[in-house]
Amino acid sequence: MLKKSRAKVGYEEKILKTLKHECIPGFIKKIEQEKCYGYVLEYKEGNTFEELIFAEKHVFGREEICRIGEQVISILKYLHGSNIVHRDIRVPNTLYDGNKVSLIDFGLARWIDEKRYTVDVDFSYLGDFLLHLYYTSFEPRDNKKKTWYEELDLQQKEILFLKKLMGIEDRYKSIQDVERDFKEL
Repeated sequence: MLKKSRAKVGYEEKILKTLKHECIPGFIKKIEQEKCYGYVLEYKEGNTFEELIFAEKHVFGREEICRIGEQVISILKYLHGSNIVHRDIRVPNTLYDGNKVSLIDFGLARWIDEKRYTVDVDFSYLGDFLLHLYYTSFEPRDNKKKTWYEELDLQQKEILFLKKLMGIEDRYKSIQDVERDFKEL
């Protein structure tokens, strides 16, 4: 696999070496041997949101979702300001220690080029990530199939915000617009 994707693997190293953010693991060194290739990164405290949601059955309330969302948006603001799109903001790639969010796994990250690698993919992933958090408190009332915006107990502003993140409504153009609207929620 490494032989087929060596060029792609190099992006992660180059990108991580340029980043200096408390919520992103720092690059320490590369390990490259005949049958082993990898990186040593700074350790970040916490469990993945995947572990918290599916193994520990943690229920996230609105206030906690807001604190988490603010942190993820802040990380994205730093990345986009550094001309980097993460492209894989998912529950297994985010850590949470109960207070602080860290973003890991930069294997799909690329430099923004406004053609193939654009910021809107991070917005879609952010919307999906937030939906995972909202669904932790969801309790079905009936067996009817509904869309997420019909079955979740969300305010109209929250629904519009999530739809804009995911491109169902006019998609956000910048992380600053996302941050502004999220703060209003």
